[in-house]
Amino acid sequence: MKKPLLFCYFFLVILGARGQSCNCDITLSGLSTTTLNLVWASQISYSPGDTICIPAGNYAGIRFYDFEGTASNPVVFKNCGGQVTLNETAYSALEFKNSKYIHLTGTGHTSTTYGIKITGTGSWSMGVVLSALSTDIEVDHIEVASAGFAGFMAKTDPDCNNSATWRSNGFVMKNLNIHHNYFHDTGGEGIYMGFTIGYKLDGGRNCGGTSVYGHWLENVDVHHNIVENTGWDAIQVNLAHLNAKVRDNVIKNYGTEGRWGQAFALSLGGGAYEVYNNYMENGPLEKGWGMQIINGESGTKVFNNVFVKPKMHGVFLHHRHEFIDPNEGYYIANNTIIEPERAGVHYNTTVLHPIDPADLHRNQSEVPSYFVNNLVVDPGYDFEGGNTWKQNQESYFDFNERETRDSLLTNIYTNIMTRQIDTLGLTDVANNDYSPSSLSSAVVDVGSDLTSWGMTFDMNDASRPSATTFDIGAFEYQSSGTSLLARLPDTDDLYDVSLTEEIKTVFYPNPTYSTFRLENANYDEVTLQLVSMDGRIVFSDSYQIGEPFNVEEFTAGLYFLRLVTADKVETHRLIIR
Repeated sequence: MKKPLLFCYFFLVILGARGQSCNCDITLSGLSTTTLNLVWASQISYSPGDTICIPAGNYAGIRFYDFEGTASNPVVFKNCGGQVTLNETAYSALEFKNSKYIHLTGTGHTSTTYGIKITGTGSWSMGVVLSALSTDIEVDHIEVASAGFAGFMAKTDPDCNNSATWRSNGFVMKNLNIHHNYFHDTGGEGIYMGFTIGYKLDGGRNCGGTSVYGHWLENVDVHHNIVENTGWDAIQVNLAHLNAKVRDNVIKNYGTEGRWGQAFALSLGGGAYEVYNNYMENGPLEKGWGMQIINGESGTKVFNNVFVKPKMHGVFLHHRHEFIDPNEGYYIANNTIIEPERAGVHYNTTVLHPIDPADLHRNQSEVPSYFVNNLVVDPGYDFEGGNTWKQNQESYFDFNERETRDSLLTNIYTNIMTRQIDTLGLTDVANNDYSPSSLSSAVVDVGSDLTSWGMTFDMNDASRPSATTFDIGAFEYQSSGTSLLARLPDTDDLYDVSLTEEIKTVFYPNPTYSTFRLENANYDEVTLQLVSMDGRIVFSDSYQIGEPFNVEEFTAGLYFLRLVTADKVETHRLIIR
């Protein structure tokens, strides 16, 4: 039975019966194309675990209030019947307020990877927002193609008029899973999570003489997103003090406004982080900085990342408070840093905001941090032969104090520091492929074994070590001594079109980050098999020619794609990024 609902902006939203093709429990209709749509949970009869669908079409922004599922049965919001396009002119385009246990997904139709697309927001507004004490939310397969400010924002700023927003009153924004989205062409950040200031004692908000701090974030996973063409930082996460990961993201052409201190590929602060498998490539104007971690806590790990021509340092680290654990600092390992404007890594341990006033300006040089297996190529700093305490190594791994450098010298090892990238034997430097090209590459089998640190894979999720020990940089050369084709099962039945006859099957794009399509006029349906490099068939099922095939669940790397028909088997090579 359909229920008409009249909202304060004087447009109708009708909630209908289950959609047959999308498994919807509730379908929104009557959404305005010109005025912000407001949807309150109190006006909808729903239960935890229900799916609320937005039918394909073009609308103004949508704001959801007070929806709540459970940890095991979140309320699902998705597109149905095709792509939903939101073009908002005054406000943020898609927002959840005071909501928890929510799953927002653009996987409602196979015709598009990003089933919900945002093409406009108000000035200084966001594409997608989680606010007003919202928590426990998953967001995936959303495209923000234009935003006045941030593409995605998740935080509730401390409000002097609402003490529930103060950290001291216990609210924690937790269990955020932000993945497989495409955020681009934003005026500000691509992804912005957490209150920017006020970690422990530095610059909280003053409310009538009371210092008020922003809430903590816990269990944050930001992964497999594509972030491009951002005016400010590509990804910023703050106050994630427990179990925060920023991984497997592709970042290009960021910080295009060139704002001082707000042009990082990654800007992280106030917590303990694992940062790995991110690819960060500066834009043609080279205004984007590398990454910074301010007040990263003991145990923070940065590994398997690629930085291409960052402005300033590749990695900038500054702990302005005392370390929680004076026996553990940071682990900076197996990163590839290409032509940073200054140093590959800069490390500053001077206390500026002490818990104990006696610690002001104390150098925490006794805290052990490690810099291992990194590849740093041709930094802009050039201390070689100078008359200061900084010499050749400080061009690559720089420190604000000599005492810190001296105390950590034994923790800086098996890195490759070079001005000559052409001597390394990398695959395709001209096209930013910095993986080793062969076993004879200078980066292969010369690193230190870091399995005890949990670093058992490379940027492509291939196992480390592949041979005798770790390679240097983000990529591990994979070699078994046999050709890739020889590792495939049932090789007698293979039909390799690259070796025999004219190729009639076309598939694109290749490489792919999300989906590809196959075209062949001779077939309507085939059996499609995806075979990993070790010969395992990781997927086998029927495939309709011309339909998009989603690869996001598979590990990045090289695969063989097999098309099985009644009369032959074709084999193609597919790269999943």
